This record gives sequence, structure tokens and C-alpha cells, in this order.
Amino acid sequence: MAKLMISEMKPGQPVDDSFLLSKSELKTTRSDSLYLDLEFMDRSGRIVGRLWDATERVYEAFAVDDFVHVKGKVEQYRGELQISVKSLRKPDAKALRLRDFLPQSDRDPAEMEKELRAILSTVEDPDYQRLIAAFMDDEEFAVAFRTAPAAVMNHHAYLGGLLEHTLSMAEIAVGIAEHYPNLRRDVLLTGVLFHDVGKIREIRYTRTFQFTEEGHLLGHLTLGVMMLKERAKGLEGFPPEKLAMIQHLVLSHHGQREFGSPVLPMTAEAFALHYIDNLDAKMREIDDILEEDRNENQSFTNYQRRLERRLFKG
Repeated sequence: MAKLMISEMKPGQPVDDSFLLSKSELKTTRSDSLYLDLEFMDRSGRIVGRLWDATERVYEAFAVDDFVHVKGKVEQYRGELQISVKSLRKPDAKALRLRDFLPQSDRDPAEMEKELRAILSTVEDPDYQRLIAAFMDDEEFAVAFRTAPAAVMNHHAYLGGLLEHTLSMAEIAVGIAEHYPNLRRDVLLTGVLFHDVGKIREIRYTRTFQFTEEGHLLGHLTLGVMMLKERAKGLEGFPPEKLAMIQHLVLSHHGQREFGSPVLPMTAEAFALHYIDNLDAKMREIDDILEEDRNENQSFTNYQRRLERRLFKG
């Protein structure tokens, strides 16, 4: 029997299927009764769940990253779907297929990697070519890079998302560099490759997407700078000023301190990288919002808090 996918759910629909538990919090209502604030996921998306009149025993029986079998009903609350959960139980793990639960890119990772390598091969600076090769020719890194998501949620939050996001940015960067010939093309393309490289250590993605301990403590910008420094140490005579240039792009690509960048963009390439990254992330996020919108009777989506607006669907 085919699995019920979250993207297929409709208001009033009964639920009797298994999902990955991506969030579980025991909370108290205004009347001091306990309930579970839950989030479930499969490869098609995520959905909130509520189990009312919960107990600590039920809460302790299931942990984030567990597979759970959910019985309940789909409801609509403030324009969003959620599951009113009647019961939770452990499913038969042998009957589950992992590929049903982990979202992944629609594109073939091997083909995306091939396209990215073709663009990176046009980098002419020999030092930057050595730095790129130090990462891309390491099979352990290459496997992680083509598997990792680009985020826990919001944009490219699926297996292969980091590679898809990086390839898309590289394609944009090629056009930007042609339009603005004063940009140092090699610096920009190298920065594109490494801007989010720390995410392969920031995010754990064997089940649900969660931050690792060092991801929480350091963040992907710091981790990326550390990884660059570690690899550059193995490259004899690598110019420290060239390393600092790429590290600056990594540290500044969020654009503002309040968005996580410890330094502001101070080069033309750093400015370009910030806007390329922001553009690609926003386009992916908008596509996802429009694809996931299930209210066919409205011309606009519900209010999107991250974008601070509703989106027109026409």
C-alpha cells in the first residue's frame, strides 16, 4: 500500500501512516493540561501535529529522528494544515523505505557535480585551482558535498540541496562576471564553491535534518573558514593573502551582522556573492511556497513570516 505523503494531505483526511518525527515538545495549555507540539516529515514536506491530553510517558516514548506511526485527522488552522493526533506508536521498521522519508533534489547529484566541476575548471588562478582540487578530489568530501542539504529548512532543505544551490550560484556568477568585467572571476567562483562548505559539518542528515553539536556551537561560517585553513596548510606555499580573500567571502556572505556575518562585505566579489546567494535562496524558497500552497480558492498565499508578505499566485 502506497505511503500517504504530506504533500497530498487535505483537510478532513484521516491519517494512519508512518513519518519521521522532526520535532517533539511537551507543553502546557492555559488550563494546565499537557499536550505534544509535534512536527512530522517525509520526502514531500513537513506538517505540524498536536496530541492533546498527552502524558510524560507518551512524550518520553518517542524522540526526534524516530519513525512514528500516526493515527489522526488532517485539520486546517489559520490557513495551515496540521494533524490532530489521536495516537502514536512504533512502526514496523522493516516495512519502511528510507527514501520515502528524506527529501532529495529532483536532479541527479552526479550530473550536477559534473556541471559544477566543468565551471570550476575555468578558474585560471593556479593557487585557487589547487585549493579547489584539495576539496573536490577528496572522495570523502565529494560524497558529503553532493549529499548534504543546504539548510535544515527554508531553502534547498533536501539531500543534494547544497550541491544544487552551489551549482545554481556558480551559473549565476558566470553571468555576473561577464556583465561586470572588473570582478575577479576566479575569486568569485572560488567563493561560490566554499561559501557554504561548512554545512557538511553543521548539519546532520542521516535522518531528519538537525544541527550537529559543532554546528550549534560554531555555525557554518566559522566551520567553513576552519576547513579552508586546514586544507590550505597542506598546500605548499599557498599565499596567505589569497586564503584570506576567500575566507572573507565565506564570513561576509550573509551581508549583515544581524544575519550572522561577523564582517561586512568589503570587496566587489564579496558584495556579488552575497546577492547571488540571497537571490538563489529566495527563488528556491518562493518556488517551494507556491508549490506547497494548497488553497486553490485564494489568489495569494498565506502570510509568509520570513518574507514578510503574502505571495501572489497568479
